[in-house]
Amino acid sequence: MRHLKLTYNLLVALIAIAGFSGCSQDEFVEGQEMQPQIEAQLMLSISMPQIGTRAVDGEKTLSGTTEESKCRKLTLFIMDTNGTNIQDKTITGEDLENEFLYFVVNTSIGNKKIFVAANMTDTQIESIKATPDHNPEQLINNIGDITEDNSFLMTGQAVTEGSNSEIINIEEHKMTRIKATLTRVMSKVLLTCTTKSNTEYVNLTKDNGYIRLSDVHYILETTNKKFFPFKKANNEDPNFTMSTTLNTNYDANFFTAVTNVTAGENAVKYDIQRIEEDDKRYTEGIYCLENTINIDTESSNDFSDAQKVATYLKVAAKFTPKNIDGETNLTEQEAKNRLSGNGTFYTCKKVPTSMKDMCYSNINTGIDYLRESGLTVTANDFITYEGGWQYYETFVNSPTDFSVASGIIRNNYYIINVTAFNTLQSDKTIEVNTTMIPWVLKGRTTIDVETGNN
Repeated sequence: MRHLKLTYNLLVALIAIAGFSGCSQDEFVEGQEMQPQIEAQLMLSISMPQIGTRAVDGEKTLSGTTEESKCRKLTLFIMDTNGTNIQDKTITGEDLENEFLYFVVNTSIGNKKIFVAANMTDTQIESIKATPDHNPEQLINNIGDITEDNSFLMTGQAVTEGSNSEIINIEEHKMTRIKATLTRVMSKVLLTCTTKSNTEYVNLTKDNGYIRLSDVHYILETTNKKFFPFKKANNEDPNFTMSTTLNTNYDANFFTAVTNVTAGENAVKYDIQRIEEDDKRYTEGIYCLENTINIDTESSNDFSDAQKVATYLKVAAKFTPKNIDGETNLTEQEAKNRLSGNGTFYTCKKVPTSMKDMCYSNINTGIDYLRESGLTVTANDFITYEGGWQYYETFVNSPTDFSVASGIIRNNYYIINVTAFNTLQSDKTIEVNTTMIPWVLKGRTTIDVETGNN
């Protein structure tokens, strides 16, 4: 999959200037033997925007919202190529994504590496400087730590503009052009449902009842608590190796959803135009950290191990059956009138296939009805659908099985489309297609099309 990404151009000039009001933060330099220092001027320029859905080999991209692309703090990390002598410089302000930005940095001449971060906290900056590889594992208390109050964390590494080299040679009295591609460290997941033509009812694999779109909810389970600030070459996250993760305390690595799925986010109607036309684009969804997996061990066939390491979706749909207590093809209102106030109904496991779509308003009525049909059953043979709710689960990026493709990669927007719900005593639950869409950063950007990871 190709990714459309935000590209910054940095102009590096080794020219002394009087100072810059946004560059008051002290520099940090590791305790290494220092070369003679020079005062370097770094100018970050952002070109005019190209906002819109772009097709790349049949794939789509969607712009981020203004909030998701806001930059109020931009930090440069400059270091020798071996990671020593790291320095940082920060500019703060409003709408930095739409301005020319200048940095003044005291540094030495020679080969450097430069990393860039947007909206990074002071604590995160300090941890990056203090860690030998300058890409330390980070822990969040909740996803709002890196998404709320226009604080979407974005990072990248600068390269030379001409050759895309990560090694940047700083020479005295010579301007060097470099650029950096920023990506968000989080992703977003949205559940959509295909609906019946011109209605607000979702598709069912059988015409045996009703599910309103407004009665479909979803949450994410096993979402990551940890991330690396800068993207790793293989998209590795701190919980990458499955065997190690399974032997670690779950609560140390992952969040459990804070709400019951019936109180989760509302699914939205599937509309291909909201993927293909950027002015109508989807923006809804649940944020989560990337969660990639190296399956280095066998896992249980019932997916219980997989659900301890892979982010997955829980879906709840409120179903009103058409066939109740021997009556068939009831309207939605007729069916609701036959059920208790919250919509609870019952089915019987011990019936032939031809009778599996019949539901009952209570167990005693079901026993009597089946007795008249020549079947003897007990209360233990019934399944209760409390409130009419049915529950489904699927991996976000690999609906049919658990594999390395089940992982979630940063800065992608996963739009899951439920094409149809299966209901009542079926092994097959929902028919799902997932579209992974690169999540374009919004702002005054130069858009480069680059080969992604998928």
